[in-house]
Amino acid sequence: MIRLEPNDILVLEELILYIQLTSYRFSKLTGISNATAWRTFNRLVGLGLVKREDKRGFSITARGAIILYLNTSKGNVRRRCLSVLKKLWNYDGDEEKLKYFLEDVDKVLKSMNLSPFVICFNQPVTIATMLYNKQDELREETKEVIANILINFFPSIDLRNGCKAIISYDNNGKPYVLAAKCKREGIKLRYYCPEISKYLSVTNAELPQ
Repeated sequence: MIRLEPNDILVLEELILYIQLTSYRFSKLTGISNATAWRTFNRLVGLGLVKREDKRGFSITARGAIILYLNTSKGNVRRRCLSVLKKLWNYDGDEEKLKYFLEDVDKVLKSMNLSPFVICFNQPVTIATMLYNKQDELREETKEVIANILINFFPSIDLRNGCKAIISYDNNGKPYVLAAKCKREGIKLRYYCPEISKYLSVTNAELPQ
C-alpha cells in the first residue's frame, strides 16, 4: 500500500500554499537539502500528486489536493485544499460543501477497504459516480456536490419552468431523474417536481411498449 512520508506531506503543504515551487525554492523555505527535495518532488510526480510546470517548477494536482486534505492536520492547509480543488475542478458550487464531500469520500473508501491512491481524483465525475450508489451513507451537503458535478458533466434537458434535469434509464428502459437543478429547491439528486414528473410521464408514454 502506498503511504506518504513526512517529506511528501511537507512538499504538498508548501505547494498548496505557494501554488508553484521549484525544488530549490522549497529547499530554501524548509531547510531540507535540495537533493532530498528533488527526489521527493519526482516521487510525487510519479504518484500523480504533483505535476511539472517547465522552468516554473512544480504545482499540485487535484489528486494531490485531495490526498493532502486527507493526510494533513493543519486547518489552514485543509481550507486551502478546498479552494485549490474548487479551481482545478472548475466547481461552481459552495466551496464549504466540498469539505463534507471529501470526508464522505474518505468514509466510503475506508468502508470498502480501498486506498485513496486507487482513485482518479483529477476528474470529479469519477468520484461522483462512485458515490452515487452510496447515497444512504452520505450527508446532504455531499449529495448536493454530487448533483452539481453531474449537472455540469452530463447533457441535461431544459424544462419549461427554467429548471434542468439529467434523464437516465433503468434496466427496464424506464426514464428517471439522475440529478436536477431546480430554481426553487436548488441542486438535488433524484429530484422530482411536478414539471419533471410531467416530462417523464410524456417520455415514458412515447417509449415502445
